Amino acid sequence: MYDDINQGYPKILFFSSNHCAPCKPVEEMLKRINISMFGKKLRIEKISIEMEDNRQFTQEYRITSVPTLIIADKKLSVNIQEEEIIDAILYAFISSVKI
Repeated sequence: MYDDINQGYPKILFFSSNHCAPCKPVEEMLKRINISMFGKKLRIEKISIEMEDNRQFTQEYRITSVPTLIIADKKLSVNIQEEEIIDAILYAFISSVKI
């Protein structure tokens, strides 16, 4: 179900929760980066850890906190509050994945 590559572009698994305060700004930054950096070619799969159907994925990927991003075999748990830093970290993280 969750393939890593879509037409040469990595798919991002974005684990979040309805009760997660930093999740919304991270999601918005992902959308901005996708537009500015990739021309909207990335697929961002938002996975709510609260949904019973997604529990197997949270266990499989060993998700212990949200927001957490997974691209290919790389994992990033985001817990920094300053948007500029998060934006830079997300940009660097996505750029680090070989396409």
